[in-house]
Amino acid sequence: MTKSVLSMMACLVLLTGLAGPACGLEKLQFDRQTPVVRVYERTHKAVVNVSGQQTVSRRVWPEFGQFDPWGPRFEQQVPVLGSGFVVHEDGFIVTNAHVVEGVKRIKVVFSDGREFQANVVSVDTSKDLAVLAVKANEKLPAIELGRSNDLMIGETVIAIGNPYGYSNTVTSGVVSAVGRDIKVTEDYWLRGLIQTDAPINPGNSGGPLLNVNGELIGVTTAIRAEAQNIGFAIPVDSLVENLSHMLMPEQLRRVRLGLTVGRMQTVGQLTGLAVDAVSKGSPADGKGLAPGDLIVEVDGHKLTSVIDFYVRMMNKAVGEPIRLTYVRPGDGARTRQTQLSLLPRPLPDGQALARTYFQMDVSELTAAVARRFDFQNAYPILIVTDVASQGIAAQIGLRGGDLILQVNDATVRNMEEFSLEMEKITEGDTVELQILRISVGIFGQTERRFLVRLPVRVQSPDRRTL
Repeated sequence: MTKSVLSMMACLVLLTGLAGPACGLEKLQFDRQTPVVRVYERTHKAVVNVSGQQTVSRRVWPEFGQFDPWGPRFEQQVPVLGSGFVVHEDGFIVTNAHVVEGVKRIKVVFSDGREFQANVVSVDTSKDLAVLAVKANEKLPAIELGRSNDLMIGETVIAIGNPYGYSNTVTSGVVSAVGRDIKVTEDYWLRGLIQTDAPINPGNSGGPLLNVNGELIGVTTAIRAEAQNIGFAIPVDSLVENLSHMLMPEQLRRVRLGLTVGRMQTVGQLTGLAVDAVSKGSPADGKGLAPGDLIVEVDGHKLTSVIDFYVRMMNKAVGEPIRLTYVRPGDGARTRQTQLSLLPRPLPDGQALARTYFQMDVSELTAAVARRFDFQNAYPILIVTDVASQGIAAQIGLRGGDLILQVNDATVRNMEEFSLEMEKITEGDTVELQILRISVGIFGQTERRFLVRLPVRVQSPDRRTL
């Protein structure tokens, strides 16, 4: 056997790990900081554990439940556990609606052990989204919002959450599919979801789903209990769209601004929030703002996100001026920054307007109202609770228990949305209401959808029925 062959065999022994360094070869070194490691290090401080106690009502004799629905019940405290993440440095946190629904005292815990009591700012149960707020003495780390309209099937995603209470657990996988619809309950669907094989378990709900750049692409919301490696997340684009409604002043504080904004955009050297919509007759409309304008500053502060805009609106009192700086794209060389002041004004009272215009009472379908009309649960919908015997609503055929789905083609899910639509109406108009009537008869439950057209006539309602 020649010396060269012996030398080659010695090198082979080295490469199989059976001998120490030889042949002039150095120990191989690899970069252990993978994209998953870097994303975790960049974002985990913004992920929180969300917990609390939920009061649930249970039957004393559950085995007889279907035969005795009105039997004795008892209340029980059940622990609730989920995840969330900071979306604004002033302490605003996103999680799932089902994580905080019915929870009286909500606690959030950061990765460094800091604990805060959280308040619910806004909830959209139809999209399973909630916004919480905590008061901290310093700016909090926040996760950057990405996009979900350009997701690629097979691209790497990272989930961070608190499965089974194990805080700040990171898992990774790929985008398995987009646009998935899942049935949560018999009459409740979540639609347009991201499907992923990143391991997601109970307690992950409300946590972030991130891309390899550490940008938020989704909010983890559901898993299929009977399946392996199938989880779902609400796309970040849906989150941004819903936050525009969940955080708008009309929704939170019964003041009207009339302005809906979208994502950050850049025009020339300026970056700002695109104006998506301006309500006719609103303070924003009165000052000449229009869809497509870019708002670059609020009260002298440069904006960083759509959430930043609404956060700065929250503490504004009725009549307190808001200074906006904006640009109008398309003016070419004349593109310049324009300043204006808006004065939020009180939101119209939709209930009072319904009485005045149609002589009927309207309410949200709360738990108390649901019991009154034999509905099983509260739901984000409006219901006619009473009509005056000689009023317009009664003449058209409306009655207590009718559900209002739309006003003039605009979906109304709560009193704020109803009030905004009612404000657009004046005497002499004709208003279209889409109605859902649910009836129970000898042949079971029937549902009927229909349109009614109500002429607007200002008159005093018959107080004997209202």
